[in-house]
Amino acid sequence: MEKELTVVEIIGLGIRSEEDAARFYGALSKKIKNELVRAKYESLAREEESHRHMLRVMYEKMTGERNPPRIPGAPVTAEGGGIPLISESLEELLQYAMSRERESCEFYRKLAPRMSDGASRRTIEYLADIEKGHESLLRSELEAYRRDINWYAEKPDIQLVGP
Repeated sequence: MEKELTVVEIIGLGIRSEEDAARFYGALSKKIKNELVRAKYESLAREEESHRHMLRVMYEKMTGERNPPRIPGAPVTAEGGGIPLISESLEELLQYAMSRERESCEFYRKLAPRMSDGASRRTIEYLADIEKGHESLLRSELEAYRRDINWYAEKPDIQLVGP
């Protein structure tokens, strides 16, 4: 049986997971021709990068070290690890991304009670809520995709004005 990971090790896994998620959404955005939709995935990639930053700051405060060690083996990380863009199906990729976000939310929900101070606990709870929101956003995207698959493949003649 594997040893239970410490909070510091779990934070390290979370950092790696957020890095993976940012790369995943960045790669996913490149598969989408519609500029309006692509911007959403680019924004998700930036948001996951900001989560990584929050966790790195927390890790550094806890340990005094900048970089968490890599834990040997293939432990389950918050969002599944890796960037499996093995499918060309946007529908399958969206379903996969939703499951990653759900797992991430659960990961942070389980971690929050283990945090020793209130600020860290609230940060982890915040991340859980954000990941739950990502799942909801992706569910809406999947519904939109199913309604009009061709729209995702087109370049709309609409000016992109937001983030």
